[in-house]
Amino acid sequence: MLTGILLANGRLPAAILTSLFTDNIVKEGIAASFAVKLFKAWMAEKDANSVTSSLRKANLDKRLLELFPANRQNVEHFAKYFTDAGLKELSDFLRVQQSLGTRKELQKELQERLSQECPVKEVERAFQKIVVLFYKADVLSEEAILKWYKEAHLAKGKSVFLDQMKKFVEWLQNAEEGTIPFKLTVFSSLLAIPF
Repeated sequence: MLTGILLANGRLPAAILTSLFTDNIVKEGIAASFAVKLFKAWMAEKDANSVTSSLRKANLDKRLLELFPANRQNVEHFAKYFTDAGLKELSDFLRVQQSLGTRKELQKELQERLSQECPVKEVERAFQKIVVLFYKADVLSEEAILKWYKEAHLAKGKSVFLDQMKKFVEWLQNAEEGTIPFKLTVFSSLLAIPF
């Protein structure tokens, strides 16, 4: 597809892709279908990093879900659609972008709670949400969590926090390999965190 090749070689700016977000094109399914062909051609010329970098520069990285009608604008639908089309790299990119956005929101919430001198329970809950998010996004591994739990923590507040993390750490140590979705469900329910 010529447009993808021109984008890959810098002959067209990525901002031209904003025309794909027109309501009637999205509703008819043309936007997503065209995007698949365009991204395939682009990645045949360059690589996935070229595509994602250009999308970020044009501030389109946060708009990718808009290629679908409102009732299908979710990460799962996007991931399935693009993975089935052979563009798993874009599915992975969107998941990372979404988790980064959520992570920033959670970090902001934690900072606000700390600055407002909220009760320790509220700060701990915000921190637990961040831990879950990092774990879900494979930013934080089981090994890193276990090492931190056993070795790398401050004495102040240690006993209270370690007691609260005990269920999570025991669960990490005992869960079978390849059970991450199950693990996340169990962990979320243990901490009563709605994820």
